[in-house]
Amino acid sequence: MIATRDTPVPFEAYSGEGPYAFVSYAHADKPIVYKCMKWLRTNGIHMWYDEGIPPAGEWVEEIATAIKGSRLFLVFISPHAVDSRYVRSEVGYALSLDKDILSVYLKETDLPAGLDLCLQPFQSIRTQEAGWEDKAKVAILDSFGSADRSKLAFRAPTTTVAEFDESEPDLWESWDAARKAQRRRAKRRKEKVDKLPKSDEVPAPTKPKVSQPAEAGSPPKLPKSVASARVSRKTSNTRVPIALASQVIDETEAVSTRPEPHQDVLGAEYSWIPEGTLTVWVPYANECRMVEVREGFWLGRMLVTQDDYTNVMGVNPSHVENRQDLFSQEKLPVNNVSWLDAVSYGKAMTNLAKRHGILPKGYEFRLPAEVEWEYACRAGTATDYYFGDDPSELSNHAWFRGNSDKQIHPVGQKQPNPWGLYDMYGNIRE
Repeated sequence: MIATRDTPVPFEAYSGEGPYAFVSYAHADKPIVYKCMKWLRTNGIHMWYDEGIPPAGEWVEEIATAIKGSRLFLVFISPHAVDSRYVRSEVGYALSLDKDILSVYLKETDLPAGLDLCLQPFQSIRTQEAGWEDKAKVAILDSFGSADRSKLAFRAPTTTVAEFDESEPDLWESWDAARKAQRRRAKRRKEKVDKLPKSDEVPAPTKPKVSQPAEAGSPPKLPKSVASARVSRKTSNTRVPIALASQVIDETEAVSTRPEPHQDVLGAEYSWIPEGTLTVWVPYANECRMVEVREGFWLGRMLVTQDDYTNVMGVNPSHVENRQDLFSQEKLPVNNVSWLDAVSYGKAMTNLAKRHGILPKGYEFRLPAEVEWEYACRAGTATDYYFGDDPSELSNHAWFRGNSDKQIHPVGQKQPNPWGLYDMYGNIRE
């Protein structure tokens, strides 16, 4: 039996301008995956996979770029793939880009609940079924579009694909082929960079326009003490933009028409965040700018708990330091999740809500944008904190170094902001 790390690459990853499928798989499944890929390529399917990419440097960037440019995301499902954080991340990124996905099950596999929910809307094929190769070929060509079908359909590639004898692989030849492919990609990247305008050819950026409120003709005026004290105090310490104030476009109407908190299928409540404006100090531009939040949205009143995350995704990635027995772990906020993990959770929640028929048309669960989060946190205020200017009040609203004993705490234990949102300061680092 040949070791998977020594399995020779069957062909170079596609780098042309036509439609192609991105192939996601666990490296432990290389022998069978490569066999499937060779058959698909012989039948006219262009594929990109991670052959020849170095294990550091631009590896993540190349993966992300290839997924973005693909017409179809093809994932080979197996217990190894489910256990692979790389495969889960690639699936999550494909979902975040709304890519069409085709799942090929190499063997019967129990998926985590969240991944199962995310993949349910898409077509899947099992290799145990008769004629699965033809079904996969037709599904991939369909995703490429009818205009491409006549160009790609069932034609063998113009270049000869070397057949490898897996019992006696020529590993040095395979390694040389991989290095040559890697050098070709690096050369193409350099050529693209060389075509970009030089720094002295780039026109000077124009001053960005400041968005105005929908009704007011000028930005809301900040109290002089806030504008002068907070800006002068902050600009010397950071180059990160600072949210100074938020304002609801029509505060009277927003209060009178604010709906009751929304509940999702897990029982978690969401507050309605009305449209408005956020005033931001931009240190590197040395100016205040106003950003519009043009549409209202619902935002969870509590941080996502470990219990909720486990119920949806089937796993709990969190870690709790020190005295874990002090709190019920189910009510602690989930942590140790990546951005892609959070995107996958939102997709799974969307599918779960659709299954229960409680999600209005056009709605989805997603992460808030940074501006949306800052706007919701400030809740229509222009003070140092959403509760005022007195920092001694912070202990009533947040867990931080001075009162947390360096531990995370159950959600919702402190006072909420004016819009009913808890733990906007402290507890888990935003």
